[in-house]
Amino acid sequence: IIYMLDIAAIHDLRFPTYRYENTAQGKFVLSIAFGQSKYYVDSLSENVKRGYREKLRRGGWPGLAPLGYLNDEVNHTIIVDTERALLVKKLFEVYATGEYTLEELEREAGRWGLRSKSGKPVRKNVIDKILRNPFYYGVMRFRGEQYEGSHPPLLSKALFDRAQQALALRSKPRASGKIAF
Repeated sequence: IIYMLDIAAIHDLRFPTYRYENTAQGKFVLSIAFGQSKYYVDSLSENVKRGYREKLRRGGWPGLAPLGYLNDEVNHTIIVDTERALLVKKLFEVYATGEYTLEELEREAGRWGLRSKSGKPVRKNVIDKILRNPFYYGVMRFRGEQYEGSHPPLLSKALFDRAQQALALRSKPRASGKIAF
């Protein structure tokens, strides 16, 4: 913006509380205001990240609860969603048998009445994310790190591991090597 003032692409800047004219003094005051706003934004960002880290260390989740859980607005914790929790656990149990594909599980979940928090049927990609999320056995993954959660787990680690094995068996093999033309 200061460069645009220098080349006269902008004549001056007018705000309800202040006016920056295209003079040396106006550009100087403007650069100080930009520096202050940059400092404020960076400081706020650090404080938010520090708050997230502290909440995670205490076992709290800093975002929206995954399907099967609800955010307790009063206590700022995660609680079990009694309507969906049993159906989410059933997803893991059924998929861990190894007899269902994600497409078949999507159809089954629709028959059971499993819906997202917005009321829409749960799709295959959401089911895949659910099945890969360690949150359901009590471990939270946030920005590449894992934390022990204080929320009640919906399933055991053993059931989660069986679902991971079923996912690994059903994953599509990837071609390796060079492609010949």
